[in-house]
Amino acid sequence: MVQLDIVRSCNADLVKAQPLVAVFVGGTSGIGEFTIRSLAAVHGKQGKGLRLYIVGRNSSAAEKTISECKGVCPEGDFRFVKAKDLALLNDVDRVCDEIIRIEKDIEANGGFARVDLLVTSQHYFPLTFEPRSDTPEGLDTSISLLYYSRMRFVIKLLPLLLASKLPAHVVSIFAAGKESNIFPEDLSLRDPKHYGAANARSHVVHMTTFFMETLAKQYRGRLSLTHAFPGLVITEAFNDTRLPAWFRIVWRIASPIARLFSLSGEEIGERILFLASPRYPARQEPSGDLKYEQASATEGKAGVAMGSDGNIGSGAYSVNWDGEPISIAKAYKKVRAEGLSEKVWEHTMKAFEEIEAGKTFKG
Repeated sequence: MVQLDIVRSCNADLVKAQPLVAVFVGGTSGIGEFTIRSLAAVHGKQGKGLRLYIVGRNSSAAEKTISECKGVCPEGDFRFVKAKDLALLNDVDRVCDEIIRIEKDIEANGGFARVDLLVTSQHYFPLTFEPRSDTPEGLDTSISLLYYSRMRFVIKLLPLLLASKLPAHVVSIFAAGKESNIFPEDLSLRDPKHYGAANARSHVVHMTTFFMETLAKQYRGRLSLTHAFPGLVITEAFNDTRLPAWFRIVWRIASPIARLFSLSGEEIGERILFLASPRYPARQEPSGDLKYEQASATEGKAGVAMGSDGNIGSGAYSVNWDGEPISIAKAYKKVRAEGLSEKVWEHTMKAFEEIEAGKTFKG
């Protein structure tokens, strides 16, 4: 476990190093909101400048978060970009276009257009228990929110991410390390025999890993990407009335015990922000060489992390709630050899291209 004093020290170093531009998708509640509050708190004490975009549907929740963040970080520039339905890639594109427009306006007035940190956590808990439901674009709603929508944000905001001098960090919060079944010939899980909560989760995890690894290789030295498992964090999502009755009954009984083992919102917010530290660097050439091992003692404070491909500092990371890398290389050995990484990239980019062209994706 990376100790909290190291986490807090690295977070302070991050905000002291340079002004930051951050985008939080799904930031009006839950872990995204906790991380926004952590960034505002540390920035208000030691930061050099902050511009932060909150993307979500709940305007009133965003306004409350912004008001409270301004209280601890009065110099921060907090902006809400309203989403309609982020399961739709067309809505993702619209939101990204708005952020790009604002950044270009800032640059036209002498500012520096970029995104240093992109954190994605969009989803809503009740979907986990619902049957497959396709969007008008042809994607399963749950898988779209957890995977396609998030990777689309990365692709659309790539010019701004690559403009960062940090380099830029991308974080997707879901279920890193929770791989199980994978159906290479049915990545969209259209076969009813394949679809289910466990398989959907496993497909999202596999595809997120491979897509992030491909981007890390394509943009060496410029982009760090992390898939994080946050552990048990009790949020308002557990009280959602759309959850099945059986779950709400079980949760009412189990919650007092579960709270003993859960992470506080404050701690998980700090730990997610820590994923933008030098412990998780962009990939260099060659990956895993002595340069990283020597740099870790002075730059990372907790040592440079092992990437999802098993190499130190490989640019794409599967990380547990405690900041430690999850060893998944062995679990991926067979599917890597079978070319699943390339298949995931081609599948995803085809979905993006067809949906952008106005077609319904059927792959």
